[in-house]
Amino acid sequence: MKRSLGIRLVFLLCLVFCLLSGVAVADSATSENEDVNAAEIEAFDLICRCNTGSIVNSVSLSSGGSRVAVGGLDNNVTFFNSEGIKLWDYSTGDIVYTVSISSDGSSVAAGSNDNNVYFFNQRGKLLWNYETGGSLNSVAISADGSYIAAGSDDGKVYFFDREGNLLWSFDAGAEVRSIAVSRDGSHVTAGSNNHYIYLFDRDGKKVWDQKTGSVINSVCMTPRAYYVASGGSNYNVYLLNRKGDFSWMNNPSYWISSVSLTTNGSHLAAGSFDSKIHLFNRSGTELWSYKVGDTVYDVEVSPDSSYIAAGSWDDKVYAFSLEGEKLWENKTGGKINSISVSRDSSTIAAGSDDGRVYLFKRNGTAFALLLGDDSFLPEEPEEEDDVVETEDSDQSLKETTAKTGGVENRVGVVSAASTESPEDKSASKEPVSGSSSPEGDSSEDSRVMGLLNSFKLPLSLVLALCVGAVLILKLRKRKGSDYEDLEDFEDMEDLEDSDYYEDLEDEDHS
Repeated sequence: MKRSLGIRLVFLLCLVFCLLSGVAVADSATSENEDVNAAEIEAFDLICRCNTGSIVNSVSLSSGGSRVAVGGLDNNVTFFNSEGIKLWDYSTGDIVYTVSISSDGSSVAAGSNDNNVYFFNQRGKLLWNYETGGSLNSVAISADGSYIAAGSDDGKVYFFDREGNLLWSFDAGAEVRSIAVSRDGSHVTAGSNNHYIYLFDRDGKKVWDQKTGSVINSVCMTPRAYYVASGGSNYNVYLLNRKGDFSWMNNPSYWISSVSLTTNGSHLAAGSFDSKIHLFNRSGTELWSYKVGDTVYDVEVSPDSSYIAAGSWDDKVYAFSLEGEKLWENKTGGKINSISVSRDSSTIAAGSDDGRVYLFKRNGTAFALLLGDDSFLPEEPEEEDDVVETEDSDQSLKETTAKTGGVENRVGVVSAASTESPEDKSASKEPVSGSSSPEGDSSEDSRVMGLLNSFKLPLSLVLALCVGAVLILKLRKRKGSDYEDLEDFEDMEDLEDSDYYEDLEDEDHS
């Protein structure tokens, strides 16, 4: 009895030890795998290099990143697909400093040092060109390609329809360095050497103008022009509302080369000539800055606000989260002069001094790990259920099938302002990072299943030990019974022998 109790106690201790070992191994394996995945998976994958053979001045991506327009020092406007295949090019009379593509990739506008604005269809046919009084510094096209704005060294802002009709122009009196158009083409903003920022409506009416203390190098706006941002040579970054009032200004560093707003205006990113990327919130507070190896010449916030892309003269392309974490960097063969992010936020194009345009595709798995958001994970195709080929089942399938109309983007909203803008209201309809979703429940289930899987080996070992122990006990019990039978048999033999000898003695006496 004591021996049986001892054996049971030993087996119980072995079982507890194996279970605890399994938990420890599972935890360490999980943490090691997460570290390896986060460290080894690139946030963006290089999908192609588009070779132009000349310094690239400007790039512009279509909505899904399948087409890219390029302007270069070789006087050419060039059009590539996302596989790096050149679909067409067009030679202008001088250096092409600026290009812009419609969202669907069907229209391309370009501005050249030969004083002309050019407009092409997606097959590269020149639909029209318009000669201005100076070199073109900036062109911008509305999302559907219906309206084109241009800023020229002759001090004028030009506004065209897609047929090439000049709808209006405005004389700022000094070189117009930067232009931006709202998504629907209803508003145009411009920055000039005369230190002014302007906002115009589609009819050419000046909504407002605001004088700053410097040359304006870069302007941008939210999709419906509720906020306008700019940066200039007096080291200041400016944010203005629809009325033209300064929401704030900040003096973060050296000359500002580029500015970019989130779609709801909650954050403003800026690149500067002192090699820094800066991020500000809507109240003007600088949230962080990051110093790279050389001038940050261009920055752009992704439309879904998941990252900030930056191109530097240290030959690198960078991506940062809005929290200031560097998500990724990639070394190219030359200075980065232009950055473009596709409207679906999936693709970055970077134009370089080495004569190439680099196209990078966002890695959803890496973003899910880096940002802790499973919404970036690629969706697995749903398995088709077995369908009985009958008219009823076919009709049911047709009635329950839904078709979506496009891509849904996630927009993170962080606002320090007390009032909510129209941009905020539209953005609030988008899913926000960190919100609960079915994917979160499935991830919890997968963790539980992973933990259970980690117990398989120790449980199997314990089961094998228990089975072996039972077999051994049975064998020992059987041997013990055989031994007792043998002793009984020997006793019977002794008894028989004693009886035999007693009989012999009785015979002798008789």
